[in-house]
Amino acid sequence: MHGLQSRLSQTLRLALLDRLSHELNADLSSSEVLKRVLNAAAEALGTPYASIIALKDRQVLAAYALGGGDRDPLPSVRLVLEDGLAGFVMYNYRTIIVNDITSNPLWLALPGDPLSPQTGSALCVPLTHAGDMVGVMTLAHPATSYFTADAVNLITMIGEMGSAALSSALLLEAAREAEKRYATLFDDVIVPIIVTDLQGHIRAVNRRACEFLGYSREEMLRLTIAAVHRMGTGPLGSDRFQSLAHGHEVHFQSKVWTRDGDERAVHVYAKRVYSAAEGDSIQWIEHDITSQLTLERLRQDLSAMMYHDMRGPLGNVYSSLQALQRLLGESADANVKALLQVATRSERQVRRMIDSLLDIQRLEEGKKLLNRANVLLNELIYAAAEQVRPQADDNRIEMRFALADDLPALYIDQDMIERVIINLLDNAIKYSPPGGTITVSTATSDGEVYLRVRDSGPGIPPEAQRVIFDKFARVKQRNMPHGVGLGLAFCKLAVEAHGGRIWVRSDTVGSTFTFALPVRAPATAELPPLGVPGPE
Repeated sequence: MHGLQSRLSQTLRLALLDRLSHELNADLSSSEVLKRVLNAAAEALGTPYASIIALKDRQVLAAYALGGGDRDPLPSVRLVLEDGLAGFVMYNYRTIIVNDITSNPLWLALPGDPLSPQTGSALCVPLTHAGDMVGVMTLAHPATSYFTADAVNLITMIGEMGSAALSSALLLEAAREAEKRYATLFDDVIVPIIVTDLQGHIRAVNRRACEFLGYSREEMLRLTIAAVHRMGTGPLGSDRFQSLAHGHEVHFQSKVWTRDGDERAVHVYAKRVYSAAEGDSIQWIEHDITSQLTLERLRQDLSAMMYHDMRGPLGNVYSSLQALQRLLGESADANVKALLQVATRSERQVRRMIDSLLDIQRLEEGKKLLNRANVLLNELIYAAAEQVRPQADDNRIEMRFALADDLPALYIDQDMIERVIINLLDNAIKYSPPGGTITVSTATSDGEVYLRVRDSGPGIPPEAQRVIFDKFARVKQRNMPHGVGLGLAFCKLAVEAHGGRIWVRSDTVGSTFTFALPVRAPATAELPPLGVPGPE
């Protein structure tokens, strides 16, 4: 063996490897890892020329050269990775020994570069970890045939230790950089964000949260989330943070209290999150909705005022039409009678629409049903059908009935459910072609009464079926009637207010709207009249 290699006993090798292991176990940067590994390798083999390159996806992350001083090694590194020995090792994952660099085309003798010898031998080893190429280390010596198999084994061990340490350092640096970016984004985001532990003690807040609540960051870190807004309600329930235990996001409306005692409405998004630095925590995003609620309340008040004010003129229209019919009597011209019937039907339709709009607003506010009574559904269906029959006759649409005769009485708001049925029949008439058929059927099963209305229209596209019960949703098809899309929204709210459910099934021809109402009244603050059994 040559030079220092011949004097490097097994004891000295083990001592060098042990020393390097202790050095690499410290919290080192990737550049420090490169320096420690390269210095150990050069010391072990007594080579005056040595360089090491850190790689990710074959792109240079960093480089270090022995004895390079302040010289930037990157220009030389890029050359040897493109056309030289280091590039060959990088692509082939192989250790290469060059006994005479003057006769090997892979060695790029770079004139004027003090780190690149013109004669001698070289050893280049890949640094791999978990199957990934993380770097390349090259050592050179002025003597030819300097590197032996024993030297390769030693450098391979040093390289394996360095690869693991370099990978860990790079991962840690990436994590710290990501954490730094997150911290910057967290503090600069325009919505208030609060981070607590699983018991609700505040761990972190962003700048916007401090501004919104009027506290300093230090003051916020001494509070709990319960001091910021009311807990134990909505999706969180009485178990407070337990509802977040499985990492599911919950959102609810609440109120926050500022440092000055002001109360502001917020929509809260809460989710359990995990980070290596903080462990398990809960992130609370507080959206200020004070202005939206103020505007919504103003809109509702204006709408309610408008709807109520419209009832007066409509009542006058109705009473005037009734008086005109009585004055004309049986002697009235047939055309005049027809016009009066059209006007009466239109007035009744507008009145139903206004009542539905008022009910939508009332039901969305969570108000209870006040006018319940025991009602037979079949009788309600016939009464509703009579109100839409003129419209069906005008369109030559036949209404068929398949009503079960053993239906129990339902404890419902008669007027509201009658308008639900009228809306479903009116909807079926609108969408059925002239000469079509509408089928109304009822049944009872498992403590529920079912009503189905099937039309012979063109069907409802699947994407529309998902939103058809939303406010202002309409089926957009050619040659279809227009509307504002409130009828089915009212139906859904009215049926669900009774503890029921409503849905639609549709194919290429015809749609079937079904609603189910419970035979027993759902649990409310209201008491059923005598004779109606209560829950067991």
